[in-house]
Parts: sequence; C-alpha cells; structure tokens
Amino acid sequence: MRHFFSRLTSPTAFRKLVLISLIALYVIVVAGALVRVTNSGLGCPDWPLCNGKPIPPFRFHGLIEFTNRALGLIVIVIAILLAVAAWRSVRHSSPWLFRGALSIGVLTFLQGPLGGLTVLLDLHPIVVMSHFVLALIVLLIAVVLALETFGVAHQWERPPPAWVGRGGIVISVWAWLVVISGAVVTMSGPHPGSDNVPRLWNLLDATYLHVRIAASFVFALALFLLLLARVVHPPRPVRRLAWMLVIVVTLQIVIGEWQWRTQLPWWLVLIHVALGTLTLATAGAFGWTLATARRLRSLAPSG
Repeated sequence: MRHFFSRLTSPTAFRKLVLISLIALYVIVVAGALVRVTNSGLGCPDWPLCNGKPIPPFRFHGLIEFTNRALGLIVIVIAILLAVAAWRSVRHSSPWLFRGALSIGVLTFLQGPLGGLTVLLDLHPIVVMSHFVLALIVLLIAVVLALETFGVAHQWERPPPAWVGRGGIVISVWAWLVVISGAVVTMSGPHPGSDNVPRLWNLLDATYLHVRIAASFVFALALFLLLLARVVHPPRPVRRLAWMLVIVVTLQIVIGEWQWRTQLPWWLVLIHVALGTLTLATAGAFGWTLATARRLRSLAPSG
C-alpha cells in the first residue's frame, strides 16, 4: 500500500488522474441520466443495500440503479485518489490545482449520501435536481482543472480585448441555464426517475421556457463566435473548442426536435442529456480559456 501511494507523488500520476477523473465524472452523469430516463430510480428502494441485500435481484430497474451505485463508488475512489495525488505532488508548487482537486474529492464523496437521500425521499424532484446540479458543478471543476494542468488555457500569444473574457463568461453561464432548464423539462416529463413520483413543473411550460433559453443561447453564441473570429483571431485550442461547441450544439438542436416530435422516447432523451452535459463541459472549457485571457491582459505591460 505504501508503494502504491508513493507512485501518486509524481506530477505524471497527477496528470493521468486528472484525465481519468474528468472522463469518470462525465460517465457518472450519463449513468445517472440513464437511471432517470428509464424510471429506475427506485429499482432499489433502500440504500445502500438493494431490497435489503448486497446484490440486486436480476430485474431491469434494480440492475440499472445498482450499476449506477457501483459506478458512483468507483468515481468516488478515483476522486479521492486525485485529491491524494494533488496533496503529494502539487500542494506546494500549485496550491490552486490542489484546491481544485481537493474540492473534486470532497464534493464527489458527498454525492454518495446525497444519492442515498434521493432514494430515501422517494425521488423528491428538488433532491434529484440537487444531485444532478452538484454532479455538473464537479464536472466543470474537473474541466477547469484539466485545462490548467495541461496549460491549454495559456496559449494566447498576446492579450485580447477585455470583452473577450467577459463574453466567454456570459456564454458559459448561458450554457448552464440551457442545461438546467433542460433538466427541469426532464423532471417535468414522462421520465422523472420512477413511476408515480411528483413532477417538478408543468411539461409544456418547462419546455416553452427551455426552448427560448436555448434559442437565445444559439443566437448569442453565433454572434459572439463571428465577432471573435473577425476581430481577435484566437489561438488554435480556442478555435477547436469553438468548433466543438458548434458541433455539439447543432446535434443538440437536431436531437431535441426529434425527441419532441417522437413523444420523448427514453433513449433519445438520454442522448439529449449526454450531449447537453458535453455541451456544458465544452462551453465551460471555451469560457475558461477566454477568461484566462483576461488574466494575461492584466499581466501585460502598459503602453
């Protein structure tokens, strides 16, 4: 065991764990969405056991819910190892990275009892939404940690105008509003996590709000990207993130329209949630690279 922890001392181990954690945190968000859209949230009506046993019965909903719990445990272990690696390798050289890794470890650990609380409270929509929102927050912290660890956010040759950083922040917050309003739609529709659980809101009203937030986001994103390309000429990582954001947003529009016209089949809703999470992560990465440019601008010599 001592030999294993000694291997977490190197910066290489820390970088690997940053990437593994980022992937694992995305996977667990999608796995949680699978539980919700298949209405398997109460497939195991107790916690931490399943029907009082350590192994779930061989039934669809129980297996889906218990698999999500097992994946959650793996993610918690990975997040704790990331925090340990940060303590041993970057605590002194980069306190900011250490605090980011530590927050991932602590918040991911808290997801365990919060997930149990959602089951014990019979999937109360507010608790379920809290569980989902916390998962997104941790994922965004991991995105920023990866950008800073690999230096992606520091490739500007010269500081851009101040409006670039502000625009990046606005785009990131707007993407957050789109995803959260979409989650409200899911919790208000036919896939709230289980049968006979209360909905968060009226489906038509929630959809009306979500569509308008999403449409305004697409318009603002297109305008901002056009201005960014014509005026600033950003570095290659920013351009790649911008193109990735355009692609996933376009796919989201297609899938969103398709799922609505086909009366929200669960597998299309799952794809929509997975792409929405990817959209938020990409928008967060894009916004952070632009917000980092504001730091470069503040460090640039005057005159």
